[in-house]
Amino acid sequence: MKTFYLAVALLLLGAHGAASDDKRPRAALRFTAGVVGRRYCAGNKLHILQLKLRLRYQNVGDQKLIVYQGKNLFYQTKIRGGAQAVPYEVLALNARFNDAQTEVINSPKPGGAFVTLAPGGVHETEIVVGVGVTPDAAERAANSIGPGEHTLQVLASSWYDSRKLAEELRGRWQANGLLWVEPVASEPLAFIAGLDDSAPPAVESAHG
Repeated sequence: MKTFYLAVALLLLGAHGAASDDKRPRAALRFTAGVVGRRYCAGNKLHILQLKLRLRYQNVGDQKLIVYQGKNLFYQTKIRGGAQAVPYEVLALNARFNDAQTEVINSPKPGGAFVTLAPGGVHETEIVVGVGVTPDAAERAANSIGPGEHTLQVLASSWYDSRKLAEELRGRWQANGLLWVEPVASEPLAFIAGLDDSAPPAVESAHG
């Protein structure tokens, strides 16, 4: 009988612990990307397509988030050609880096390099991604894309310093919010590479 009561007590304790965990504030950051502008520089054998992307960070969790938006952000753009006979992928690397700017990271409170998002809060920024487009898909070079349908996905860094410093700042800034350090990625969005293409809407992806 004692064994039975002990088993029931452990089950109730486990259920109570699970319920308590479910009530903890949930951290979730939604990252979306959308094409808001484009520009072509035409050439004889290769056009340069510049896509202006609007990146949107939205706090979809239950607690405040502190998101780094300083000078040391790195982006990777994956462009995939799926409608061609031979699918391919092209990677474009972008960075926002400026030595002339003074940036304070290790401070008592989050400084100007960070944005604080309350639940439901939104922060937007824009980047420009360039890629070569060959007029004929059969003549596509290694780091270029051919005309036609493609998808584009953006991966963005959220932290560039050591994990140790991130943990220290999380503890120091916990009254202001949770420091977000994980990279984020948008869902692939469709676009057409061509001189008369049009901008598609953003597609959302949730992280957390």
